[in-house]
Amino acid sequence: MATMGRAISACLLVGLVPAAHAADAAVKYRAPRNEYGQPDLRGVWNFSSDVPLQRPKDAPDKQFQTREDIAKSNAARDKQIEQYAQQGVGAHNLFWLDYKSQAENLRSSLIVYPSNGRMPALAGGVTRIGGFAAVFKDVPGTRPVRFNLGGIGKDGPEDRGLSERCIVTESRPPLTPGFDSNFVQIFQGRDHVVILNEQIHDARSIFLDERPPLDDALRGWYGYSRGRWEGETLVIETRNFNGLTQSFDSAGTSYDKVVTERLTRIADGTVEYEATVVDPKTFTDKFTLVFPMAKTDKRIYEFACHEGNYSMEIILSGARKEEADALQAKQ
Repeated sequence: MATMGRAISACLLVGLVPAAHAADAAVKYRAPRNEYGQPDLRGVWNFSSDVPLQRPKDAPDKQFQTREDIAKSNAARDKQIEQYAQQGVGAHNLFWLDYKSQAENLRSSLIVYPSNGRMPALAGGVTRIGGFAAVFKDVPGTRPVRFNLGGIGKDGPEDRGLSERCIVTESRPPLTPGFDSNFVQIFQGRDHVVILNEQIHDARSIFLDERPPLDDALRGWYGYSRGRWEGETLVIETRNFNGLTQSFDSAGTSYDKVVTERLTRIADGTVEYEATVVDPKTFTDKFTLVFPMAKTDKRIYEFACHEGNYSMEIILSGARKEEADALQAKQ
């Protein structure tokens, strides 16, 4: 899968040259080395993408799209966002958004397995939860947790979503391009790699030494990662998620999820990112997504979230005022 992905990505990056030539280019490229002799992945990388996660249902065999297809879909999306922004307070306009690929990708979907480019079916009993009021109650030994973007309860901060509370965002593995904040910075040492996410400025440490895996009882929001080098590719396996977030695509929970990421520098300014998710409690099959990340000279600045998060105070204080007014009206 990784070799095929590198060949296809090289093809897409140079504008659909013949596949055989692209494969040769991918094989011949050798990344610059850091001071430890490892492929150098350091720097700031942008993983924005104008390619949808899933392929259209009516075109399961259409693996690639044209530049005209992409331009048309981007124009339609721009128009939709501008209309949304005109609704007033709380809406982003195009200035704040970052969803167009910085490295050309002519795939029709980020998902390359299953072969139809779509998410596998959900496992029995699993539901896909949308909206802003998802509550998860099934992790052993935990209280109910609201873990989607927002919330509808106002009794306390725990009724609000994890993203709204600045605890965790969609930048946990696997990386998935979104509307904004599609930047990571990679740091390398001899025995570890750190991936710093732009959003919520979380840093994920990946240890490359041969330390034993963590005890199953030790779990985290982003799971715990171990890595190794396979030639030109950094392979990262992440497990031990705490289960208080959805597994993927608003479905299931992350408790049993295992994510294997592969980062391969396929050109001076491009890293191919590949991630395979295995979660049999949520999905009936594994799935793999692939996309390029483009190197940039931009810097990652502080993403202040808790700092200045006055909306939380306003929501809760407003609810207390409503309760006080209602009580007074009854007297």
